[in-house]
Amino acid sequence: MGSKRVARSPKPLNPEPLNPEPLNPEPLNPLEKGIAVVGSTTIDEIVADGRSVFKLGGVTTYSGLTYRRHGINTLVVSNVAKQDLAILNKLGAENIIVCRGESGTTTRFVNRVAGDSRSQKLQQQAVPIKSAQIREILDQVDSLHLGPLYPQDIDWEAAKLLQNSNRMIFLDVQGLTRIKKNRQIYTAVSDHLENALDIAHIAKANDAEYRALLDYYHVRPHELLRRFNLSEMVVTLGKKGGFVENHSGVKYFYQTPKIESPSDPTGAGDVFFAAYLVARYADKKDIADACRYAARIAAQQVEGKYLSADTLCLG
Repeated sequence: MGSKRVARSPKPLNPEPLNPEPLNPEPLNPLEKGIAVVGSTTIDEIVADGRSVFKLGGVTTYSGLTYRRHGINTLVVSNVAKQDLAILNKLGAENIIVCRGESGTTTRFVNRVAGDSRSQKLQQQAVPIKSAQIREILDQVDSLHLGPLYPQDIDWEAAKLLQNSNRMIFLDVQGLTRIKKNRQIYTAVSDHLENALDIAHIAKANDAEYRALLDYYHVRPHELLRRFNLSEMVVTLGKKGGFVENHSGVKYFYQTPKIESPSDPTGAGDVFFAAYLVARYADKKDIADACRYAARIAAQQVEGKYLSADTLCLG
Protein backbone atom coordinates (compact mmCIF):
# COMPACT_ATOMS: atom_id res chain seq x y z
CA MET A 1 0.00 0.00 0.00
CA GLY A 2 3.07 2.22 0.39
CA SER A 3 2.27 5.92 0.59
CA LYS A 4 -1.42 5.28 1.17
CA ARG A 5 -0.75 4.01 4.67
CA VAL A 6 -0.75 6.62 7.42
CA ALA A 7 0.91 5.70 10.70
CA ARG A 8 -1.27 5.83 13.75
CA SER A 9 0.35 7.30 16.83
CA PRO A 10 0.77 4.83 19.69
CA LYS A 11 -1.97 5.09 22.29
CA PRO A 12 -0.94 5.58 25.93
CA LEU A 13 -0.86 2.48 28.10
CA ASN A 14 -3.29 4.10 30.53
CA PRO A 15 -5.60 6.26 28.41
CA GLU A 16 -7.87 8.84 29.96
CA PRO A 17 -11.55 7.78 30.21
CA LEU A 18 -12.42 10.36 27.56
CA ASN A 19 -10.08 11.29 24.75
CA PRO A 20 -11.38 14.31 22.82
CA GLU A 21 -8.65 14.10 20.18
CA PRO A 22 -9.81 12.95 16.73
CA LEU A 23 -8.49 9.76 15.21
CA ASN A 24 -5.47 9.96 12.96
CA PRO A 25 -6.29 9.34 9.28
CA GLU A 26 -6.73 5.66 8.44
CA PRO A 27 -5.40 3.84 5.38
CA LEU A 28 -7.61 4.22 2.33
CA ASN A 29 -7.80 0.46 1.86
CA PRO A 30 -6.13 -1.62 4.58
CA LEU A 31 -7.19 -4.76 2.67
CA GLU A 32 -5.40 -3.82 -0.54
CA LYS A 33 -2.26 -5.86 0.08
CA GLY A 34 -3.93 -8.50 2.21
CA ILE A 35 -5.03 -9.42 5.72
CA ALA A 36 -3.78 -11.89 8.31
CA VAL A 37 -6.37 -13.59 10.52
CA VAL A 38 -4.78 -14.61 13.80
CA GLY A 39 -6.26 -17.17 16.20
CA SER A 40 -7.09 -20.82 16.67
CA THR A 41 -8.34 -22.93 13.80
CA THR A 42 -10.60 -25.38 15.57
CA ILE A 43 -12.30 -28.73 15.34
CA ASP A 44 -15.88 -28.03 16.42
CA GLU A 45 -18.46 -30.61 17.36
CA ILE A 46 -21.91 -29.15 16.66
CA VAL A 47 -24.71 -30.87 18.58
CA ALA A 48 -28.24 -29.97 17.47
CA ASP A 49 -31.55 -31.81 17.06
CA GLY A 50 -30.04 -35.01 18.41
CA ARG A 51 -27.32 -35.01 15.75
CA SER A 52 -23.61 -34.42 16.06
CA VAL A 53 -21.34 -33.23 13.25
CA PHE A 54 -17.71 -32.13 13.21
CA LYS A 55 -16.80 -28.90 11.44
CA LEU A 56 -13.77 -26.74 10.83
CA GLY A 57 -14.16 -23.65 12.99
CA GLY A 58 -12.66 -20.57 14.55
CA VAL A 59 -12.49 -16.95 13.40
CA THR A 60 -9.67 -18.01 11.10
CA THR A 61 -12.13 -20.24 9.24
CA TYR A 62 -15.29 -18.13 9.08
CA SER A 63 -13.70 -14.71 8.67
CA GLY A 64 -10.75 -16.05 6.66
CA LEU A 65 -12.99 -17.76 4.09
CA THR A 66 -15.20 -14.67 3.89
CA TYR A 67 -12.25 -12.42 3.10
CA ARG A 68 -10.94 -14.84 0.50
CA ARG A 69 -14.31 -15.21 -1.21
CA HIS A 70 -14.34 -11.45 -1.61
CA GLY A 71 -11.01 -11.59 -3.43
CA ILE A 72 -8.86 -10.44 -0.49
CA ASN A 73 -5.39 -11.99 -0.16
CA THR A 74 -5.71 -13.87 3.12
CA LEU A 75 -3.23 -15.43 5.51
CA VAL A 76 -4.12 -17.45 8.59
CA VAL A 77 -1.77 -17.62 11.58
CA SER A 78 -2.74 -20.58 13.73
CA ASN A 79 -1.31 -23.40 15.84
CA VAL A 80 -2.52 -26.89 14.95
CA ALA A 81 -1.29 -30.31 16.05
CA LYS A 82 0.66 -32.35 13.51
CA GLN A 83 -1.90 -35.14 13.60
CA ASP A 84 -4.63 -32.68 12.58
CA LEU A 85 -2.83 -31.05 9.65
CA ALA A 86 -5.44 -32.36 7.22
CA ILE A 87 -8.05 -29.93 8.55
CA LEU A 88 -6.06 -27.05 7.07
CA ASN A 89 -6.54 -28.45 3.57
CA LYS A 90 -9.99 -26.85 3.47
CA LEU A 91 -8.42 -23.42 3.89
CA GLY A 92 -5.66 -24.17 1.44
CA ALA A 93 -8.23 -25.32 -1.12
CA GLU A 94 -9.56 -21.75 -1.21
CA ASN A 95 -6.07 -20.29 -1.67
CA ILE A 96 -5.67 -19.12 1.90
CA ILE A 97 -2.03 -19.11 2.98
CA VAL A 98 -1.76 -20.98 6.29
CA CYS A 99 1.14 -20.05 8.58
CA ARG A 100 1.03 -22.91 11.08
CA GLY A 101 2.86 -23.09 14.37
CA GLU A 102 3.66 -26.27 16.30
CA SER A 103 1.30 -27.45 19.01
CA GLY A 104 0.76 -30.76 20.73
CA THR A 105 -2.99 -30.24 20.57
CA THR A 106 -5.55 -28.55 18.36
CA THR A 107 -8.25 -26.37 19.87
CA ARG A 108 -11.56 -28.25 20.10
CA PHE A 109 -15.00 -26.97 21.06
CA VAL A 110 -18.35 -28.63 21.62
CA ASN A 111 -21.21 -26.29 20.62
CA ARG A 112 -24.71 -27.32 21.70
CA VAL A 113 -27.46 -25.52 19.82
CA ALA A 114 -31.13 -25.66 20.88
CA GLY A 115 -33.35 -23.10 19.19
CA ASP A 116 -31.99 -19.66 20.09
CA SER A 117 -29.85 -20.95 22.95
CA ARG A 118 -26.26 -22.09 22.62
CA SER A 119 -23.64 -23.39 25.03
CA GLN A 120 -19.96 -24.02 24.46
CA LYS A 121 -17.43 -26.33 26.01
CA LEU A 122 -13.69 -25.98 25.41
CA GLN A 123 -12.35 -29.53 25.22
CA GLN A 124 -8.70 -28.70 24.56
CA GLN A 125 -6.64 -25.77 23.37
CA ALA A 126 -3.56 -25.17 21.26
CA VAL A 127 -0.47 -23.40 22.57
CA PRO A 128 -0.58 -19.58 22.32
CA ILE A 129 0.34 -17.88 19.04
CA LYS A 130 3.67 -16.14 19.64
CA SER A 131 4.81 -12.65 18.70
CA ALA A 132 7.48 -14.19 16.47
CA GLN A 133 4.80 -15.91 14.38
CA ILE A 134 3.07 -12.58 13.80
CA ARG A 135 6.31 -10.74 13.10
CA GLU A 136 7.10 -13.19 10.30
CA ILE A 137 4.01 -12.21 8.28
CA LEU A 138 3.79 -8.46 8.93
CA ASP A 139 5.45 -7.47 5.66
CA GLN A 140 2.92 -9.50 3.68
CA VAL A 141 -0.23 -7.67 4.84
CA ASP A 142 -1.61 -4.21 5.57
CA SER A 143 -4.02 -5.31 8.32
CA LEU A 144 -4.58 -7.98 10.94
CA HIS A 145 -7.82 -9.49 12.19
CA LEU A 146 -7.26 -10.75 15.75
CA GLY A 147 -9.75 -13.49 16.62
CA PRO A 148 -8.79 -15.11 19.94
CA LEU A 149 -11.22 -17.77 21.13
CA TYR A 150 -9.93 -17.75 24.72
CA PRO A 151 -7.59 -15.36 26.58
CA GLN A 152 -4.43 -17.42 26.02
CA ASP A 153 -5.08 -18.01 22.32
CA ILE A 154 -2.58 -15.26 21.45
CA ASP A 155 0.49 -14.28 23.46
CA TRP A 156 -0.42 -10.66 24.22
CA GLU A 157 3.22 -9.62 24.17
CA ALA A 158 2.29 -9.30 20.50
CA ALA A 159 0.46 -6.10 21.43
CA LYS A 160 3.81 -4.35 21.84
CA LEU A 161 4.84 -5.47 18.38
CA LEU A 162 1.60 -4.32 16.75
CA GLN A 163 1.41 -0.99 18.60
CA ASN A 164 3.93 0.57 16.23
CA SER A 165 3.44 -1.66 13.20
CA ASN A 166 1.46 0.83 11.06
CA ARG A 167 -0.99 -2.01 10.36
CA MET A 168 -4.73 -1.64 10.78
CA ILE A 169 -5.99 -3.89 13.57
CA PHE A 170 -9.47 -5.41 13.66
CA LEU A 171 -10.33 -7.13 16.95
CA ASP A 172 -13.02 -9.66 17.82
CA VAL A 173 -13.22 -9.48 21.62
CA GLN A 174 -15.05 -12.79 22.13
CA GLY A 175 -12.09 -14.79 23.45
CA LEU A 176 -11.15 -11.98 25.83
CA THR A 177 -14.58 -11.92 27.45
CA ARG A 178 -14.59 -15.62 28.31
CA ILE A 179 -13.56 -17.80 31.19
CA LYS A 180 -13.37 -21.58 31.29
CA LYS A 181 -14.74 -23.43 34.33
CA ASN A 182 -14.84 -27.20 34.14
CA ARG A 183 -14.43 -26.82 30.38
CA GLN A 184 -17.66 -24.81 30.17
CA ILE A 185 -17.46 -21.28 28.74
CA TYR A 186 -18.83 -18.31 30.72
CA THR A 187 -18.70 -14.54 30.23
CA ALA A 188 -15.87 -12.80 32.10
CA VAL A 189 -13.42 -10.08 31.07
CA SER A 190 -9.76 -11.09 30.70
CA ASP A 191 -6.83 -9.05 32.00
CA HIS A 192 -5.50 -9.11 28.43
CA LEU A 193 -8.48 -7.23 26.99
CA GLU A 194 -7.05 -3.77 27.64
CA ASN A 195 -3.84 -4.58 25.76
CA ALA A 196 -5.86 -5.81 22.80
CA LEU A 197 -8.27 -2.85 22.72
CA ASP A 198 -5.34 -0.49 23.02
CA ILE A 199 -3.99 -1.54 19.60
CA ALA A 200 -7.36 -2.00 17.84
CA HIS A 201 -8.88 0.38 15.31
CA ILE A 202 -12.23 -1.42 15.01
CA ALA A 203 -13.61 -3.92 17.55
CA LYS A 204 -16.50 -6.35 17.35
CA ALA A 205 -18.59 -7.94 20.10
CA ASN A 206 -21.93 -9.64 20.54
CA ASP A 207 -24.54 -8.29 22.94
CA ALA A 208 -23.29 -10.13 26.06
CA GLU A 209 -19.66 -9.32 25.31
CA TYR A 210 -20.45 -5.64 24.70
CA ARG A 211 -22.35 -5.30 27.98
CA ALA A 212 -19.46 -7.03 29.77
CA LEU A 213 -17.06 -4.40 28.37
CA LEU A 214 -19.23 -1.49 29.49
CA ASP A 215 -19.68 -2.96 32.96
CA TYR A 216 -16.01 -3.81 33.36
CA TYR A 217 -14.78 -0.33 32.43
CA HIS A 218 -17.74 1.48 34.04
CA VAL A 219 -18.33 3.56 30.91
CA ARG A 220 -21.14 4.50 28.57
CA PRO A 221 -20.90 3.28 24.96
CA HIS A 222 -19.36 6.41 23.40
CA GLU A 223 -16.88 6.62 26.28
CA LEU A 224 -15.60 3.14 25.48
CA LEU A 225 -14.70 4.17 21.93
CA ARG A 226 -13.00 7.35 23.09
CA ARG A 227 -11.11 5.65 25.90
CA PHE A 228 -9.49 3.23 23.46
CA ASN A 229 -9.48 5.55 20.44
CA LEU A 230 -11.56 3.11 18.40
CA SER A 231 -12.91 4.39 15.12
CA GLU A 232 -15.88 1.99 15.21
CA MET A 233 -17.49 -0.60 17.47
CA VAL A 234 -19.45 -3.37 15.76
CA VAL A 235 -22.11 -5.05 17.93
CA THR A 236 -24.08 -8.07 16.71
CA LEU A 237 -27.41 -8.94 18.32
CA GLY A 238 -28.24 -12.20 16.57
CA LYS A 239 -31.63 -12.27 14.88
CA LYS A 240 -32.36 -8.78 16.26
CA GLY A 241 -29.71 -7.33 13.95
CA GLY A 242 -27.17 -5.06 15.58
CA PHE A 243 -25.46 -1.71 15.26
CA VAL A 244 -22.18 0.05 14.57
CA GLU A 245 -21.16 3.02 16.68
CA ASN A 246 -18.58 5.46 15.37
CA HIS A 247 -16.04 7.54 17.29
CA SER A 248 -18.45 10.49 17.42
CA GLY A 249 -21.05 8.39 19.26
CA VAL A 250 -23.44 7.99 16.30
CA LYS A 251 -25.10 4.57 16.11
CA TYR A 252 -26.13 2.92 12.85
CA PHE A 253 -28.65 0.13 13.43
CA TYR A 254 -29.28 -2.72 11.02
CA GLN A 255 -31.88 -5.46 10.80
CA THR A 256 -31.32 -9.16 10.14
CA PRO A 257 -32.97 -10.25 6.89
CA LYS A 258 -35.75 -12.81 7.26
CA ILE A 259 -34.30 -16.30 7.48
CA GLU A 260 -36.62 -18.88 5.99
CA SER A 261 -34.83 -22.05 7.00
CA PRO A 262 -32.18 -21.57 9.71
CA SER A 263 -29.49 -24.24 9.71
CA ASP A 264 -26.57 -23.44 12.04
CA PRO A 265 -25.74 -19.99 13.50
CA THR A 266 -22.13 -20.96 14.25
CA GLY A 267 -19.74 -18.46 12.69
CA ALA A 268 -22.41 -15.99 11.54
CA GLY A 269 -20.89 -13.18 13.61
CA ASP A 270 -17.43 -13.86 12.18
CA VAL A 271 -18.84 -13.85 8.64
CA PHE A 272 -20.67 -10.59 9.37
CA PHE A 273 -17.57 -8.82 10.69
CA ALA A 274 -15.37 -9.82 7.76
CA ALA A 275 -18.06 -8.94 5.19
CA TYR A 276 -18.60 -5.60 6.92
CA LEU A 277 -14.89 -4.74 6.78
CA VAL A 278 -14.68 -5.71 3.11
CA ALA A 279 -17.69 -3.51 2.34
CA ARG A 280 -16.29 -0.59 4.33
CA TYR A 281 -12.73 -0.62 3.05
CA ALA A 282 -12.47 -2.58 -0.20
CA ASP A 283 -15.85 -1.45 -1.57
CA LYS A 284 -15.84 2.00 0.09
CA LYS A 285 -19.41 1.70 1.42
CA ASP A 286 -20.66 3.90 4.23
CA ILE A 287 -21.48 2.32 7.59
CA ALA A 288 -25.20 1.84 6.93
CA ASP A 289 -24.70 0.19 3.53
CA ALA A 290 -21.86 -1.97 4.85
CA CYS A 291 -24.11 -3.18 7.67
CA ARG A 292 -26.90 -4.10 5.29
CA TYR A 293 -24.52 -5.95 3.00
CA ALA A 294 -22.86 -7.88 5.84
CA ALA A 295 -26.26 -8.75 7.35
CA ARG A 296 -27.31 -10.38 4.07
CA ILE A 297 -24.14 -12.46 3.96
CA ALA A 298 -24.48 -13.50 7.62
CA ALA A 299 -28.12 -14.52 7.04
CA GLN A 300 -26.97 -16.74 4.18
CA GLN A 301 -24.47 -18.30 6.59
CA VAL A 302 -27.21 -19.11 9.12
CA GLU A 303 -29.18 -20.76 6.32
CA GLY A 304 -26.15 -22.84 5.35
CA LYS A 305 -25.93 -21.16 1.95
CA TYR A 306 -22.70 -19.18 2.27
CA LEU A 307 -20.03 -21.48 3.71
CA SER A 308 -21.63 -24.80 2.90
CA ALA A 309 -21.50 -28.06 4.83
CA ASP A 310 -19.14 -29.42 2.16
CA THR A 311 -16.75 -26.57 2.90
CA LEU A 312 -16.80 -26.92 6.68
CA CYS A 313 -17.60 -30.54 7.58
CA LEU A 314 -14.76 -32.80 8.72
CA GLY A 315 -14.72 -36.56 8.26
